[in-house]
Amino acid sequence: MNPFDFAGEVILASASGVLSPGPLFFTNIIYGSKQGAIAGFKIAFGHTIVEFPLIITLSLGLFTFSQVLTNNENLKIIGVIGGIAMIAFSLTQIISVASNQVKSQGHNQGHNHFLGIGHAKKPILLGVIFSGLNPFFLIWWFTIGLKLISDSIQFFGLAAGILFLFSFHIWMDYAWLVITSYLAFKTVSVLNTRFYLILLLSLSSILGLFGAYTILTIL
Repeated sequence: MNPFDFAGEVILASASGVLSPGPLFFTNIIYGSKQGAIAGFKIAFGHTIVEFPLIITLSLGLFTFSQVLTNNENLKIIGVIGGIAMIAFSLTQIISVASNQVKSQGHNQGHNHFLGIGHAKKPILLGVIFSGLNPFFLIWWFTIGLKLISDSIQFFGLAAGILFLFSFHIWMDYAWLVITSYLAFKTVSVLNTRFYLILLLSLSSILGLFGAYTILTIL
């Protein structure tokens, strides 16, 4: 296999994780509906803060590190905490909507601080939380991702292998999250407030159910 073929393999394999609906995606839609493409970029950046160190750690420890986490209770603890975080965020959103704290006024972000949606750093923080505490994200890297890391190091060496793999993987996260957040923003811009509130309730409910599913799957 030459480097071009391997790059294609990385892209195709990465798509299985990047395009899968999960807490990061639903949070991205919620924030994208008010902040637009910049929300997707911020969430992707938060995701990067977790993902790049994880790739480095897996590369240095490789199979030994992954086996330690996947064969004991650590992954379960991470998953339960992540599930609780998703449920808590979901309930906070739903309570806020039910209390009529959302006053959607087109794109006027200055007057709508629904749960801190106008706060510049919150999408980054949620990108970190819903990546680091998402067991499915970790499992993907401990299985599919670990093989890609091993192959990349074999092809290019440790440092170059990490950079090669990360470069061909991370752009998909940014592209997907930026595009979907932009589309969410453009869609909401032509819809009335009632639909927007229904959209927020639906996405928040899905996120809460995803958190519950995460906990039930692990326990």
